[in-house]
Amino acid sequence: MTPQDPAPSSDESLMAAISHFLGFLVALIVWATRKDKSRFVRFQAIQAMAFDILVCVAALVGIGCMVTFIFGVLALGIGDIAILGNQANPTAEPVRTLVALMTAVPLLIPCIVIPVAGLIFGARLIATIQTFQGKDFRYPWLGAVIERYQEH
Repeated sequence: MTPQDPAPSSDESLMAAISHFLGFLVALIVWATRKDKSRFVRFQAIQAMAFDILVCVAALVGIGCMVTFIFGVLALGIGDIAILGNQANPTAEPVRTLVALMTAVPLLIPCIVIPVAGLIFGARLIATIQTFQGKDFRYPWLGAVIERYQEH
């Protein structure tokens, strides 16, 4: 949206807000039905879809890293678990640490997921409120990339 564009109507603001709040599928529907009618709605719907794609890719990468880490720790420790029975064995202490780490990692997952989910919801909520008020919301970095893409 450029400075010379007129302020969005209440209908345009509502469609943009719905795109941000309800996620990818709704943003796709809004974009498909309103892309030729409003530059504001088109930009906000594309931005909402891009944000959701970015969040999904980041989640998949995070899950992949976590699964790789857990299975890597398991692979390192599985052969040495028998050592735990022998308290006199000097190599038992690193194995105990490895087993403790394998136990702690699943407990740490909510400590990572809950704050990240809160940040994502917060960003989506801010986008929803600002576009509902008719303001031109832009996600950091993502908004500029999408704007450059739309110019071409």
